[in-house]
Amino acid sequence: MLHLYPGKVRGLHYHPHFVEYLLFVEGSGVLVTKDDADDPNCEEEFIHVSRGICTRTPAGIMHAVHAITPLTFIAMLTKPWDECDPPLVQVEPLPHTLERR
Repeated sequence: MLHLYPGKVRGLHYHPHFVEYLLFVEGSGVLVTKDDADDPNCEEEFIHVSRGICTRTPAGIMHAVHAITPLTFIAMLTKPWDECDPPLVQVEPLPHTLERR
């Protein structure tokens, strides 16, 4: 279970070996996804999340969660974390992500 304070961001990263499901338990926020960090024409997708929402992020898709209010969610993976090498790849922040929204 993960907890974020308002204004905090978790990410920007992707998982090369598994799909990640996020089940939002309390609060509200925004899930930001982007297919390709190197393509300036590839737009980000902004998904409002709140209690009861479950999202699916495919392997290789960059994502970050931005908390609007105190936000609690559960991350569920389709493969054990310890069986992945690497389980997570951190991406340099995109300068425009969440800055103009």
